[in-house]
Amino acid sequence: MSFASKWSQPIRWLHLGLFLTITAQLFLSLVMAGPDDKHQSFLEHSTLITHEYVGLVAATIILAHWLYLALAERITFEHLFPWSAAGIRSVISEVSGLLRGRLPDDNEQAGLAGFIHGLGLLLATAMGFTGTVMYFLLQAGQMESTRYGIAVYIHGTLANVMWAYWIGHGLMAIMHQLLGHDTLRGIFRLGR
Repeated sequence: MSFASKWSQPIRWLHLGLFLTITAQLFLSLVMAGPDDKHQSFLEHSTLITHEYVGLVAATIILAHWLYLALAERITFEHLFPWSAAGIRSVISEVSGLLRGRLPDDNEQAGLAGFIHGLGLLLATAMGFTGTVMYFLLQAGQMESTRYGIAVYIHGTLANVMWAYWIGHGLMAIMHQLLGHDTLRGIFRLGR
């Protein structure tokens, strides 16, 4: 029995973990104050600490996701990163269909869906990496360092992109559901 067939459900749990931690991070960021804010309230400080620890959990889930992708035989990187000529043609064809009001099929090998998920995984990876760097630089007392400043800038910029991704991804799932695809149940089904 292959790794992927024996462990077909871990990817669903990883997706759920990413959804929950990223959603929590986005909403916590609306309340928290930065670590350099000398006048933060108890709520702002508490959400900052929560954001740090949920971020470490998210980074762990992202790392586990990459490990799973490397070990699973049925999931190919070409699905998430269709950057070959054939993959690019598939993505362009599906975008063209969208512009004509036609959604891609629900099938797992859809080029555009895989491409969008791959971009989301790269975005989450970059945010998890910069957030983890920030956390350890803070722990080392290097908040005034150039490395910390660069990590903060990249992390903050990517957070805006993550909001757009989160909203767009959610709207597309709802649109699929409204058009008769069983998308939402498929996303959150963790059993068989």
